[in-house]
Amino acid sequence: MSVAEIIPINLIQRKAGKRLYRIRDKGITVAFLVDYIDDPEWPVERICQAYGLTPAEVYAAWAFYYEHRAEIDEQIQRAEEFYESLPDIRQHLEGKRAARDFEDT
Repeated sequence: MSVAEIIPINLIQRKAGKRLYRIRDKGITVAFLVDYIDDPEWPVERICQAYGLTPAEVYAAWAFYYEHRAEIDEQIQRAEEFYESLPDIRQHLEGKRAARDFEDT
């Protein structure tokens, strides 16, 4: 009886002390690529060309997402909440302009 050999595909990494999973040796996160799943305007070939990835890297990221969906969805949710908590840049600039105009009077 032979034992099946498991061959890992090592295309996804998370560096020590970091939260996000990335394509190995690239800055693209798995969470970023999740937005492109099932997007007809962004087939794998276009994603690869736009971000310097291989089809294997894109599919590995998507497969990894499905295996770790709850964790990555939580990361995406936290990121969305963080960005929503930031002040609107327009409001910030208007406030600075108003303060500057007040000082000039």
